[in-house]
Amino acid sequence: MRDNPLVHRQVCDDSTTPAVCVNATHPGLLPDVTRALSGLTGRLEGVQNLPVRFEDLGRDPHEDETQLPMLTPFGWSAVRGKVTDPQRYAWEAAQLMVRTDCEREPSERRIPETDEAVLRWLAPDAVAKDIRDVSVAGALERGDEPGIARHRAEDRAYARLAAMPDDERRAWLSRYFATAQDCDPDPQEVPSL
Repeated sequence: MRDNPLVHRQVCDDSTTPAVCVNATHPGLLPDVTRALSGLTGRLEGVQNLPVRFEDLGRDPHEDETQLPMLTPFGWSAVRGKVTDPQRYAWEAAQLMVRTDCEREPSERRIPETDEAVLRWLAPDAVAKDIRDVSVAGALERGDEPGIARHRAEDRAYARLAAMPDDERRAWLSRYFATAQDCDPDPQEVPSL
């Protein structure tokens, strides 16, 4: 048996930033994947320092790319040419844009809180919200003061980001994404919320 040469190529929709690419072995998924990511890419419109594309090849993404959430094996994320849960898929895509493959959180405490606020704003997801609500309830029930403080800090950061005027938010996100792939960025370079 020989490898299918299409496995090493992609088809892309360059009308968004980042561009959306799917593996050339299943090009029919491109319109639905682009649609599933439209809320995320819409919120990123005008933001600088983003990856150039979501890529879907069997390799680690290049420095200027971000990994597309898994589409295969079929039956989980995609069925019959459709993304099964577009909201969750967009959340997973946003998650892959921020400090992926880091063995530990950045040393500055406010950076993970900022990351969480950005993810909540970019790709709201009902499952992530439910998990967070359970975590908050558990922290309150246990009297976990550090956990409660962390959740409150995340809520304050999210509220500030959501309340920003569009131009200010785009500028802030542009500064944020300049550091979003660094596992332990210089705290002075990560903008505060």
